[in-house]
Amino acid sequence: MKSSLDGSVASSYDVENEKLNEAHLNTPGHSVDEGYAWVILAISFFVNFAGLGIAFSAGVYTPVLLEEFNGKKEAVGLIGALYIGFIFFAGPVSGYFTNQFGHRATIIGGALLATLGVALGAAVSNVWLLCVTVGVVGGSGTSMIYIPSVTILAEYFHKWKAVAFTISAVGIGTGTLVMPLYLKWAIDQYGRRGAYLMTAGVILQVVVAGFLIDRTQTQIQNRKSNFTLKEQFASICNWKFISFLANNFLFGLSMTIVFVFLPDYAELKGLTKIQAVYLVSIIGISNAVGRLLNIPISLCHCNNGIIYAITCALSGVVVCVINIPVSENEKTFIFLAFACLMYGLMFGIQLANLVVVTNYLCQDRFLNFALGIAMMFNGTGSICGSPVAAYFFTVGGESFELPYYIAGGLTIIAGLIILPLVHKRRQPQTSIELDDRLE
Repeated sequence: MKSSLDGSVASSYDVENEKLNEAHLNTPGHSVDEGYAWVILAISFFVNFAGLGIAFSAGVYTPVLLEEFNGKKEAVGLIGALYIGFIFFAGPVSGYFTNQFGHRATIIGGALLATLGVALGAAVSNVWLLCVTVGVVGGSGTSMIYIPSVTILAEYFHKWKAVAFTISAVGIGTGTLVMPLYLKWAIDQYGRRGAYLMTAGVILQVVVAGFLIDRTQTQIQNRKSNFTLKEQFASICNWKFISFLANNFLFGLSMTIVFVFLPDYAELKGLTKIQAVYLVSIIGISNAVGRLLNIPISLCHCNNGIIYAITCALSGVVVCVINIPVSENEKTFIFLAFACLMYGLMFGIQLANLVVVTNYLCQDRFLNFALGIAMMFNGTGSICGSPVAAYFFTVGGESFELPYYIAGGLTIIAGLIILPLVHKRRQPQTSIELDDRLE
C-alpha cells in the first residue's frame, strides 16, 4: 500500500531494517501471517477508516461553517486545509514518536490528541480558534494515529504483507465513503457543535483499538543511522528531486481545493446537500478501488513512475472537466458523479505509487529522509490550498470555476514535470546486492 501518507510508513521501515524485522518476526510466540496478525490488520483498517475517513470528509462542514461565519471562505477553508495538511506536515514528527515510544503508545496518544482538538472545536465560536483546535491539533493527532497503525503491519505480516498494506489502505477509501454521510446526518440532527462532539467520539474509539495492540510484541530495536544530516540533504539537492518536491506541493495544493470545496461547489451548481455529500463518498470508494487496481498493474511490471505521472495529469484534466455546465440538475449530479468517480480512480492509483517514485529518485539508504521531506511539501501545499481557492473564488466573481480550473491546471503541470524523471525504469536490486548492503 502506497499513498501520500505512506512516505511516513516507509520512513520507519526502510530496506536497511529488513533483516532486523525478519529476526523479530521469527521470535517465539509472535504471530506472523496468522492468528493475532489479522487482529492487528483489523485495527489498522479501523484506524484508517475512522481517523483518515473523517479527515478527508472535512468538506462536509464547509457549508454550515460558511453560514455561521458569514461566508468567510478564506478562514473557513483553512480549517479543512490545516486538518488535512498537518496529517502530512506532521509526518516526520509522528514517525519519530513511533520509533521512540512504540506503535501502541503513539496510536493512543495521537487518538487522544485528535479527540481533544475536535472536541474543543465544539466549544469555540471563533473561526481562527477552529483552525488551531480542529486543524492543527486534530490534524497532528491524526498523523500520529495513521503512521504507527500502518507500520506495525510490517511486524505481523511477511508473506501477505502487500495484501495487508492494501487492505489497510482501503480503510481510508471506505471511511471517505461512509463518514460524509455520517457527518451530514450528525450536522442535520445536532448542529455543527454536536457533530464535532460526535466526530470526537468516533476518533476516541481509536484509543480502544490502540489498547488491543500487545505492547510486548511491538518493540523493535532501532538501528542508528550511519550518515549525517548533511549527507541526507546532499542526496536530495538535485534538480530531479526538487522537481519531485514541486510535484508534491502542487498536487497537495490542488487536492485540498477539490476535497474541501466540493460540497459547497456542488450546491452552487444546484445540487442538494445530500447529493453534494454523495460526491465526496464517490471519490472515497473509487479511491479505494484505484488502490486495489494498482496491484494487478504492478504485477504486469509496468513502469510505476509513468503510471504515477499519467494518473496525476489525468486527475487534473478531470478537475477541469468538472466546470463544464450541464443544464438540468439531475444531469448535473450524474455528470459530477462520473467526474468524481474518475478523479477518485486516478487519485487512488497515483498515490499508490508515490513511495515507488521516491525510491526512483534517491538512494535506498536515504529513502526515510526523502519521503519525510516529500510528505512535508505535500502537507504545505495542502495548507495553502484553501486560502488560494478562496482568493480566486472572490477574484472570479464569487464562483468556484476559476479555483477549479487553477487546481486542475496545477495538477496537470504536477504530472508533466515528473514525467521526464521517471521515463526510465530503475532495475530492482537483486537479493545478493541486498545482502551485501545489509552486511
